Amino acid sequence: MLCNELGKARRYVINKHPANGGYLLRPEEGDTPFFHHVAALAELYQATQEDRLFTHHFNMLRTILEKTASFHGFSNFSACIPTDDADDPEGVLHARLINILSHGNYSLFEPQPMLEENKVYFKTILDGFLKRYPFNPDFFPQTAEAAIVGTP
Repeated sequence: MLCNELGKARRYVINKHPANGGYLLRPEEGDTPFFHHVAALAELYQATQEDRLFTHHFNMLRTILEKTASFHGFSNFSACIPTDDADDPEGVLHARLINILSHGNYSLFEPQPMLEENKVYFKTILDGFLKRYPFNPDFFPQTAEAAIVGTP
């Protein structure tokens, strides 16, 4: 928005530094800005790979699901949660978990580790989403299947 207001001002993009956790400020290249929801999805994927999931990650996942549902013309984010014949045949459990766990008072400034059972559900939902809506594999180097340890 700020770039639009400034007109032809030079544009920059802030990205998280992959090695040290700091931030990088670099000139924007090309006409298309990097979509923050793809960066958030890559961050969630990396958090599952490194087993550093926190309660606020459910908020991030819900936001991504809502943006995807909106893009595809669905009225509810739950349309973007694939059903699982064994664990959640109607998709009700996973949608309910997203609803409940994304409405808590979870602060980004005081992150709380996710419970082990919730980690498994989170990974299952994220894996199903990535299989249903494939993104550039450069952002997700390992298969999401390797991230799933088991089901509760």
